[in-house]
Amino acid sequence: MSRAKNRIEDCTVQRAALYIRVSTEEQAMHGLSLTAQRETLTRYVAENGLRLVGAYVDEGITARKKYKNRAAFMRMLRDVEEDKIDLILFIKLDRWFRSIADYYEVQKILDAHNVRWIATEESYDTTTANGRLHLNIKLSIAQDESDRTSERIKFVFDSKVKRGEVISGKAPLGYRIENKRLCPDPATAPIAQDIFSKYLVLRSIRSLRQYMMEQYGLIYAHTSIHAMLQNERYIGRAHGQDDFCPPLIDPQTFAQAQRLMEERAQRNSKLRPDWVYLFTGLVYCAECGNRLSAHTVGGKYIYYRCTRYEKLHLCEHKKRTSELVLEDWLVHNLVSQMAEYNIGLEAQGAKPKKVVDEAKLKRKMEKLKDLYLNDLIDRDTYERDYTALRDELRSAAIEEARPQPVDLERLSNSLQFYGELSKPLKKEFWCRVLGKIFITNGDGFFVVPS
Repeated sequence: MSRAKNRIEDCTVQRAALYIRVSTEEQAMHGLSLTAQRETLTRYVAENGLRLVGAYVDEGITARKKYKNRAAFMRMLRDVEEDKIDLILFIKLDRWFRSIADYYEVQKILDAHNVRWIATEESYDTTTANGRLHLNIKLSIAQDESDRTSERIKFVFDSKVKRGEVISGKAPLGYRIENKRLCPDPATAPIAQDIFSKYLVLRSIRSLRQYMMEQYGLIYAHTSIHAMLQNERYIGRAHGQDDFCPPLIDPQTFAQAQRLMEERAQRNSKLRPDWVYLFTGLVYCAECGNRLSAHTVGGKYIYYRCTRYEKLHLCEHKKRTSELVLEDWLVHNLVSQMAEYNIGLEAQGAKPKKVVDEAKLKRKMEKLKDLYLNDLIDRDTYERDYTALRDELRSAAIEEARPQPVDLERLSNSLQFYGELSKPLKKEFWCRVLGKIFITNGDGFFVVPS
């Protein structure tokens, strides 16, 4: 790197700040290492009699990132606004900005506090019209180069995704990377499948986290478990491609997990965490369809009520339902209720399913990708048409399975041992057996199996 071209004629000692930025690929390709930039700028400070007040280093930050997302840059701007800096030094303009809009936005802040900048390895004069034109041209070239690099990277990633190759070295639990592709890991795939199944039963990420620690020794943060349950790779989808990798979870299970997380019944509940509510997430108001909430009376008795009546007076469901009464009714009447359900299911007959040619849809999606990659259609057209085809394929995949009759003998045998279960196991039992419990204003009950 050549020695500094620019000199400072002002004899007043100025407070200088160094701004250093490098992205990983730039450091590898062009030798713009942090050490090289720091040495060059420090030498400039010494040769010009400046007083160094700080170095602000953004490591691994690309030029395409908005300046507000550069931590060191924003810290430097705060020091500018506190009048701690007179001069900012960087080696080249592309270390500073590659966006014309960002440049002028920041320049307003610098001008307001009389702060200048110098690119030590390049020469710019912003006091003349010709100098400002030269600066705009350089910024435009830098922005164009950044945009072209971004497009090339996107093209490479699109090609890798089309081939089913991963674009990072990390695989979700249950998968491993072989030949640049995700494939099921025989050692951990059953664990991932069990975690999804258990969540549908527990209906609580907090409880699921405890289960994962006790059963498998897995220590995951709450947010990590949430992200895992939302990861579409488990149904074979990633980067907008439905057949990206072999699925581990069936679409119905995955879709049900998404619905449970959206409801956030357990996370938003203000109930005491050490209490077990047998029917939380299962009971609904027969009048308005709203989910009933649980509350306690006297620190001992649990009741369920409709919040649309309690808080908004938008429902006529005034009555509170005792958990003990509901539990007793279910124990003595569930078998007969399920028998009626089976009769109704048989009378309903087979429901015809919508016939969808999945192979044809996938061929259309592949053809659409080829048209886009060969510049025969623009990106907006590609995204619109691809999204429509993907949604059609997804709707076919998550179509509800035909309801199956309840095994009454098995249910009856299970209820014989119900009284011996602990309360957490009783809750798990109801979650496995029941999908919804509807309660009328007169304490009438009817149930839907899971």
